[in-house]
Amino acid sequence: MTEVVTQLTAPVRPIEVDDAAKRHIYHRQIRFADIDAHGHVNNARFLEYIEDARIALYLDYAGVLQEDRNGLPSVGVVIVRHEVDYRKPLKFRHGSVRIESWVIKINGASCEMAAEIRSDEEVFLEARSTIAAVDPDTARPRRFTVPERAFLERYMP
Repeated sequence: MTEVVTQLTAPVRPIEVDDAAKRHIYHRQIRFADIDAHGHVNNARFLEYIEDARIALYLDYAGVLQEDRNGLPSVGVVIVRHEVDYRKPLKFRHGSVRIESWVIKINGASCEMAAEIRSDEEVFLEARSTIAAVDPDTARPRRFTVPERAFLERYMP
């Protein structure tokens, strides 16, 4: 399955790149719909926050999205694995939280990315995701291109 990008995933604030730490910075406003019966952001919503940040990072590279054989926008990558550590409950707040993303490792056809959902003072979630490159038309694995690798390397410490 490839990720689909819509206007609803547009960032609340401009996207930043923290050059010193080589992290992609994405700001996301917490919505009332994100809050569960316990009064904090539902654990599944955190993955949506990370997805929004990952899509923004990809759009920094691709600009205009390719379309797959069905005419749907396609980023040419799939998530193979998520590993998530919930550090602290995130309650509704005025203002956005920050999702910082960076690349830990790049292989021929996959990479491992890390992410934190945080404020200036607190870390609410730490995650690692394994992402595999796929051909948008066939959904078969492929190797990262030289330009893709160079882009990902910008976010390696």
